[in-house]
Amino acid sequence: MKFPKGTDGGTISNPQDEGVARELMSFVGAIEIETGSGHGFMLADQGTLIAAYFRSDKGEFRAKEALSQMAAETERDDEQCFSLRIYSPAEFSQAVRISEAESLLLAGGEPAPERGEDVPDISPTPPPDAPEKTDPALSASPRLLDEARLRKIMNQPGVIAVSAFFEGFPVQSLGDEDFEHVAASAEDFMRAGSKIAHEMKIGDLDQMILETAENKFIIAPCGDLYLCIFTTADAQLGLIRVVLRSIQKEINS
Repeated sequence: MKFPKGTDGGTISNPQDEGVARELMSFVGAIEIETGSGHGFMLADQGTLIAAYFRSDKGEFRAKEALSQMAAETERDDEQCFSLRIYSPAEFSQAVRISEAESLLLAGGEPAPERGEDVPDISPTPPPDAPEKTDPALSASPRLLDEARLRKIMNQPGVIAVSAFFEGFPVQSLGDEDFEHVAASAEDFMRAGSKIAHEMKIGDLDQMILETAENKFIIAPCGDLYLCIFTTADAQLGLIRVVLRSIQKEINS
């Protein structure tokens, strides 16, 4: 999965140093963790962990399972590297939304460790369901689609996968295709199409379609997001496009 790039905050070569915990109490962003057998990240907000992910030869781990796996790895592995990526309020908000879509959020947040603990956990504020959180950046985040709408598209004959993306990052996906590598290009393509439509004075862009001998790919604006629909080459696009237009009208009304 692809998170906001953020600003380079440097690396931590000795995470057990007691000065590190103090420094992380004011940190907001992602902490990338590399060990000898895996890698992952923690999303942190001034001493509170919001989300976590870890992948190794044992598999993929999310939320609290990821934290447990990281702790086990860092206890027995001397090869550790912690890299900091500082987030702006908008980048942090986007990272929270992606974490929510990928089931990485930690319920209620996890407290940062005391000095001397092995893993410098830094947990951002509680997940979006916490009513106390009033960060204005969160209110500026994209409005996600009801999953039922995505499934309505996914259930059409010939549809292989569907994804909604925002600012070049997939935030909701159904199906097995990896949209992380194409989301940014798809958004650039859509913006270029919108510019052409504007310059030709033919109205607002509704949909764009890419066709190859093997597949078809539909890209369309939908509220705050863009939708990508990946289909087989023989898929009949008529019904898919009708369903897509109905969803666009529901979102924009």
